[in-house]
Amino acid sequence: MGALTIAFDITIVGALALPWVILIIHLFFSEGEYRLPDLMKWVGDQKQPAVAAVLLFAVTYTMGSAVSRIAFDFFDDNDIHLQIDDHWLRIAITEDRLHTSVYCDYKDKDAKWDKDEYDNSYLLQAKTGDEKVAAAIRALKAEESYCWQNLKWWVRVSYGVDDGRLNKAAQDLFGLQENQLYLKGEDATLRLRQLHDQIMVLRGAAFNGMLAFSLCLFAWGAKFRRERPNSRLRFAFAPAPLAYIFLTFLATYHHLQERVIADPPYMEFTLILLSLAGAWLVWWPPPPQARPLPEPPGVVAEHRRTHWQKERWGLLTALSGILMLAAAMGWWSTETFYSEQVVYSYNAHAAQK
Repeated sequence: MGALTIAFDITIVGALALPWVILIIHLFFSEGEYRLPDLMKWVGDQKQPAVAAVLLFAVTYTMGSAVSRIAFDFFDDNDIHLQIDDHWLRIAITEDRLHTSVYCDYKDKDAKWDKDEYDNSYLLQAKTGDEKVAAAIRALKAEESYCWQNLKWWVRVSYGVDDGRLNKAAQDLFGLQENQLYLKGEDATLRLRQLHDQIMVLRGAAFNGMLAFSLCLFAWGAKFRRERPNSRLRFAFAPAPLAYIFLTFLATYHHLQERVIADPPYMEFTLILLSLAGAWLVWWPPPPQARPLPEPPGVVAEHRRTHWQKERWGLLTALSGILMLAAAMGWWSTETFYSEQVVYSYNAHAAQK
């Protein structure tokens, strides 16, 4: 049953990837898009629904497997960070840091996080006879001085930013507790499995939404450049590819400096492709293509502009951006709730021994 659930979640993620796949065909392979209806008609003419269903499942499962793995790395990658004067600017909301935040607590959660507000008596401790878990707790407590800055995006260098060992210790402890809970069987961990499935779907949906938002934004800029070449508004889209190029170089530099060669650069590869797509559409868009419309016999065929130029890219950009943020916030809250449930469930089971 668990294998079927995972396959179902991966298939959903793959199905959610189809919109941006169609967008790529729509923007870069217009002739291929025109052949899609003929292809669908040919599949229907074969009268083999079972074969068509198997092929569709194979495509969505394969796509979902790739997207799920890339999205996991994308939402747990620390390669994007930048030092500005005596501060570090970084992306603090990652999966590891959200897990770490469960083990770190503060005197006043409603107050602004500050180093002096941290109270190490709030660090969660599990009563356990497992020596490996006990050792992981000791390793976590040894790095507890960095708890106050775990979820901070803007960190002063003088305070120290080397909280990687804290996150590593928290991840080791969380992994041990999570796996020991899953060993108790499906009935005891049904709620945890449901939350884990939600995380996989929401994380994949947020990643797919980010790709769709980026492509729609680039297409919107390309449409302005084609239709309003003298408008100043078209210059508002020019920095968009630059932002992706900057993030690509920043992430790639830190990946090569801080990670082993065997660690695949999933996020960097995605950013490179988006940078190239944005540069091509916004800076060097191809000339408008013409395609004849079917006309009655005896009437001269007229030509029209490329179909994608007629889309309402502004509305599509706004819609994809809203859906992306909604999925990302859903992943954020579900990830935190799942981490809390793992820790509390493990403490509850340990107390029963």
